[in-house]
Amino acid sequence: MDNFLQRVYVGEIKTQCQFALNAVGNLNHALQQLNSEAQMEAAQRSFFHAEVFRQIHSFLTHASNVSRLFWPPVPKRKQNETELQHHARLASLDKVQRAISLRQLYRIEDTNVLKNRTLRDHLEHYDERLDDWRKTSVNRNIASDTIGPSNSIVGLAATDMMRWFDPTTKHFRFRGEEYSLQELATAVDLLLPESIRLEEELWNRQIRQAQQVVYGLPPQRQKKLTDS
Repeated sequence: MDNFLQRVYVGEIKTQCQFALNAVGNLNHALQQLNSEAQMEAAQRSFFHAEVFRQIHSFLTHASNVSRLFWPPVPKRKQNETELQHHARLASLDKVQRAISLRQLYRIEDTNVLKNRTLRDHLEHYDERLDDWRKTSVNRNIASDTIGPSNSIVGLAATDMMRWFDPTTKHFRFRGEEYSLQELATAVDLLLPESIRLEEELWNRQIRQAQQVVYGLPPQRQKKLTDS
């Protein structure tokens, strides 16, 4: 991709990071309201309780949008297709090439926590998770939208606990699986200033290239004009 196209994608990554961090701010505000000692009506408490999970879902959605730009979903291996053939087919996809280009631009590794979109998928496809619970739950118990430490509820099977957020650890539990929201938020927080830096750098490159085309200026002179 040329500088202009890279800047478009960088701008979208920046926007999604900002949206995700805005959700974190709203989440923290909702938690602060729930923890305040001031008297609160039941309806108001219910609102902030629901707001906690709405903002978590919003944060995960925007973090997932960032993730898909770096690691887009790709077709699975076909029947009778070798691993080498599958790899070659994926490598030929435009979105895979775009993702590789962006990962190189950001110097981001495949080990980055943002690559894992499992928790977002659980919430996005909650109907399917409920269907699975309906078919597999032994005692037909269910606990959902719980806020508190891991020992808040005892006696339930882990797979009967659907959405559970522990503010003390910043961990989110879903049917026995545990995810660190803090790690995700930190990863997004690191990407935002890098996106701002890259956006400016790519813009300056565009200016220098345009000056070279229009004015035929040598690179040294272009830099002086750009920096002035």
